[in-house]
Amino acid sequence: MAVSFERDRLVPEAQLPSWQPLVTSRLAGRFKAIAKLVAGRQAARADEMNLDLIKQGRSALSFKVRVQDKQAYLKLFDLEQPDTAYQREKASLCALRESGLVPRILAFSDGPRLILSEWALDDVGEVFRLEKDPVRFAQQMGQWLAHLDNAAPSEPASGNWFSYLSKLGDQLNLDRVIAAQDMLMEIPLCGRALSRNDAALHNFLVNAEGHLLGFDFDKAQMRPRGWDYILGNIGLVERFPDRLDEVLAAYADGFQSAHRGVLIVEELNLVSRILFCARAFADDARSVVPWQ
Repeated sequence: MAVSFERDRLVPEAQLPSWQPLVTSRLAGRFKAIAKLVAGRQAARADEMNLDLIKQGRSALSFKVRVQDKQAYLKLFDLEQPDTAYQREKASLCALRESGLVPRILAFSDGPRLILSEWALDDVGEVFRLEKDPVRFAQQMGQWLAHLDNAAPSEPASGNWFSYLSKLGDQLNLDRVIAAQDMLMEIPLCGRALSRNDAALHNFLVNAEGHLLGFDFDKAQMRPRGWDYILGNIGLVERFPDRLDEVLAAYADGFQSAHRGVLIVEELNLVSRILFCARAFADDARSVVPWQ
């Protein structure tokens, strides 16, 4: 085999045989091209490339690619599943490539469904540890979401938040929050924009300059502007109930300080609270995942 595979120490030994033959087959004929892209020079050879498994998820495998002294991030999507997740992530990273908000995409290939992007972590970077400083994280996430709203592709949209949330049907129980319906009808939609559409708080990295970078855009869709802010608000409420006031205040302040559009933070906060209650009133809250 031309390429060396090295297993990350956090990955169970039992998983190693399942991905190595698959990756060898999927990347056949592409090792040399990937090595050159990572190394940034023509001298790179396929036998200089090493892959370290980082994550084995339900829909994709993620690797750290090492060629000489250079590194990159490789994500291989499952060919046995619809290509929706791959297409969403590819389109999002391409659209945001020069934004500074995500790791820059270096290459993609529709055949094997691979995405190669820059390696955002180095000696001073880290995966953001939420529990270390949730207030600071909330403020930085609010700023990141404001910059995303400023940079993401957008399009006009009419209507109000009640009409939009009503389209989610059985995923919400708006009938149980009748008092909120009039308030939602008073809050207009301000267009639609590319949204990461994911409530997970851990999908961020901190780069060498101390800035957040978002990753995992496999659920991305065009949604009403402010949708990601609303999901982030709910995520913070669920994650830090004991520090709710200071965390949400920092989150709103971060967003408001960086946003350059027409969104009003107070309105988004109100929609967040109503949506949180509507989800709680659903027959089975665990099945209510309106952002997927």
